[in-house]
Amino acid sequence: MIFSSSNLNLFPFIIPTFNRGNIINNSIKSVLNQTYKNFEIIVVDDGSTDNTKEEINKIKNHKIRYLKLKKNSGGSNARNIGIKHSHGQYISFQDSDDIFYPDKLEKQIQNIINQNSDLDFCKINIILNRTFNYFIPNFSQEKSIFEGNIFDELLSRGNFISTQSILVRKNFIEKYLFDPNMPRLQDYDMILRMIPKVKISYTKDVLVDLRIQNDSLTRSPIKLKEAIYKLLNKRYNFNSHQNESFRNYLHLLLKRQFNNT
Repeated sequence: MIFSSSNLNLFPFIIPTFNRGNIINNSIKSVLNQTYKNFEIIVVDDGSTDNTKEEINKIKNHKIRYLKLKKNSGGSNARNIGIKHSHGQYISFQDSDDIFYPDKLEKQIQNIINQNSDLDFCKINIILNRTFNYFIPNFSQEKSIFEGNIFDELLSRGNFISTQSILVRKNFIEKYLFDPNMPRLQDYDMILRMIPKVKISYTKDVLVDLRIQNDSLTRSPIKLKEAIYKLLNKRYNFNSHQNESFRNYLHLLLKRQFNNT
């Protein structure tokens, strides 16, 4: 590793979970296997009624902190609580059904140092029911990223900075947090609120396997439609051209997904 001692810091991983006792251990172990070792894991149990706690207790590691919420209040609220309980300058997020590659944290820390950025995101491998996979950002989006057009690409073609892909300054995300009222697209909303103020870097390696389960909110079309309308009703710090591009994208997404005219 090529970090100087002045760069060494504690890097918290925040993992919200709800009734994922059957798979969460693999996700936690993928964090424990990171090549960069100065981190903590904050598991925020969002009111699980299964054996999640028992499964986590099987992993006896001092790096893990377990917070149990009394009732289910959604992943955004669980992440926000994790942020408030975390230590360290930068924060990373994982969902309980995802797997991090061993060098994720090391590579992103190094890119943040090299680029002097506030937020770094990586490429992720999205796996649908173990039968189909694709990558975000895709080749076309990467071209725009390398040309310095991240913001325009996000507004005109949608989000490619997934929660699981980011490493972000704690003092930035504390200002913006995740909106608990967003049923989906919480990461997109947060990035759109944050991006005018944040310096972003991109680690082009695939460093996350994102596994979408059948009961995941990511599969819910009703939640997606509700989220799109919430985005349309929000006020972001865009100029008129950016706002037009963003609204055109959302209306196109509605039409494509729900045949809205």
